[in-house]
Amino acid sequence: MCGREAIELACPCHAHSRISGSLEGYMSPDAILTKSEAEPGAAPRGHRTGIALAIIVSCQLILTIDLMIVTVALPSIGADLGFSETGMAWVVNVYGLALGGLMLLGGRMGDIFGRRRIFMTGIALFTVASLLGGFATADWWFLGARALQGVGAAMAMPTTLALILSLFPEGAGRTKAIATSAAASSSGAVVGLLLGGVLATGLSWRWVMFVNVPVGILVFLLTPVFIAEQARMRGRFDVAGAVTSALSVVLLVYGLSNAGHDGWSNWTTVVGPIIGGAVLFAVFIAVESRARQPIMPLRLFSDRNRVTAYLSAVLVTGSMIGMSFFLTMFVQGPLGFSPLIAGVSFLTTGFALVFTSVAVTAVLPRIGERWMTFLGALALVVGYLWLADISLDSGYWGAIFGPLVLVGAGMAATLIPATEMAGAGVTSHNYGAASSTYNTMLQLGGPFVLAVLVTVYGTASRTATGNAPAGLTPEARDHYVLTESMSPGFVAAAIVAAVVAVTSLFIRSTRRGEQPAGAVAAD
Repeated sequence: MCGREAIELACPCHAHSRISGSLEGYMSPDAILTKSEAEPGAAPRGHRTGIALAIIVSCQLILTIDLMIVTVALPSIGADLGFSETGMAWVVNVYGLALGGLMLLGGRMGDIFGRRRIFMTGIALFTVASLLGGFATADWWFLGARALQGVGAAMAMPTTLALILSLFPEGAGRTKAIATSAAASSSGAVVGLLLGGVLATGLSWRWVMFVNVPVGILVFLLTPVFIAEQARMRGRFDVAGAVTSALSVVLLVYGLSNAGHDGWSNWTTVVGPIIGGAVLFAVFIAVESRARQPIMPLRLFSDRNRVTAYLSAVLVTGSMIGMSFFLTMFVQGPLGFSPLIAGVSFLTTGFALVFTSVAVTAVLPRIGERWMTFLGALALVVGYLWLADISLDSGYWGAIFGPLVLVGAGMAATLIPATEMAGAGVTSHNYGAASSTYNTMLQLGGPFVLAVLVTVYGTASRTATGNAPAGLTPEARDHYVLTESMSPGFVAAAIVAAVVAVTSLFIRSTRRGEQPAGAVAAD
């Protein structure tokens, strides 16, 4: 049971007719800058940033919860709506593909058309799609609603970090806001597993969709009250970049997602899409290098701290999803947990992540991003190696609880500095582009690292099957093969985390308020 991370797109109805033409001079009446607001795109700073942050975090939480909440209810959804086994996989994939493919587009549209407007349009679309999905009576209806949810999430998700960067200047306030945001995003998948189990077991699978509606309505109504619209940057929209980025990410995510179960030799679902995605990505880079206002400014990659943040996003997120994939099978297999209890068992990671986030906020200004990231990656390495020692005699408290605590703490200690470094030195023109680029890395981390870990698991599984003791029942044989095959997978996850530890040593120390090398100025 694996989750996919988030991505985003947008096209507000009020500005739809302007997309094809020049956007020179397109400004909102409520976005007029004073002399003190020198940067186009800067948000007016008010005294209600705490409430604004709560609204933003609530949006992030329901978007990330939705990545996992449906997976627990898949059997009920499939039986009720007549899904085939392949069709049920698309219930998860169609959301992730829409989210991943449109993320870069959504972030840049927030910069150009107004972040609050794109944020509200995205959450409105997501909420309507959730309501429609809850009333679905056919498989095509439900898949359409899931795709629409992904489009809405692609509009809202990149603007969440962009709004935080706008509302909080660099320093302790931004660090606390980012820590809160990262905790919500990272724990959302765990909460989704639990909530999905509770709703599907106690009520109906339809409530995994309906639960988004009241939260979405509340966020939509409160946003214009507590979050001011921000000035928009002038220029032309990068249509060529939007098209090539969307197609390349969709193909890459699709191919990598299929690699685990179809194998790396399958040209139709794995090799072909990956090659096609790589070619289109090369075209995308060429387009961006010539665009006047690219949706992904290549100067974002000129600072080694920012590049390290992107690498951490890919590897940390991917290794955590791989861990969840293996452990979900183990706790519901050899340990015999129900889906609901399995969801509860993973709350350990969520709680550890939240509590560690508070500590990271206090300690980060003292020791800096380099050593915080190194310590977090070290915690991940220890946690994954601990899990590699699992056997059929292992219990939850002795073999799983401790590693889950370490993984939650490690995620907080690595992703909070990464999120801060991803936005450091970026001018307000490019907040949306910087946010969407970082979130795209989070999205690609899941399928990329999971495909590698599942390949390791599959190779070990074939060996374990041949070495299984004679006389085992079919169920006992399956449990033996699963347990023996997980260990190499966890060792591979530890190696991935060790790469993060090594690269963290290249992080350059900067003083608070200092403009890092490779700062991304206005285009």
